Amino acid sequence: MRLSSTQKDVLFILYAIEAGGKAEPVPGIKILEMINSARQSGIYGTNFRISCHTLVENGLLKKYRDTSLKLAFKLTEYGRKRAEEIYLKRLEEDQDK
Repeated sequence: MRLSSTQKDVLFILYAIEAGGKAEPVPGIKILEMINSARQSGIYGTNFRISCHTLVENGLLKKYRDTSLKLAFKLTEYGRKRAEEIYLKRLEEDQDK
């Protein structure tokens, strides 16, 4: 599966959160806020949700509902492997700068 930049950002963020020790699903709105805070121009919520649902359909993310029925996401084992590749590549690119 070819990943869009938004999908790569989602995987990167979830991997970084898991690496920091958090194992619970992360609310979608928090992921969107993190992505938009790091970009020049933000992405729309509908585009973000479509990207996340595509990741779920392709087995990279699991979808959850939190107690207030809002969407939350967590990496699958396959998603974790793909996310690790993205994470390591970005770290390498940052070191080369």
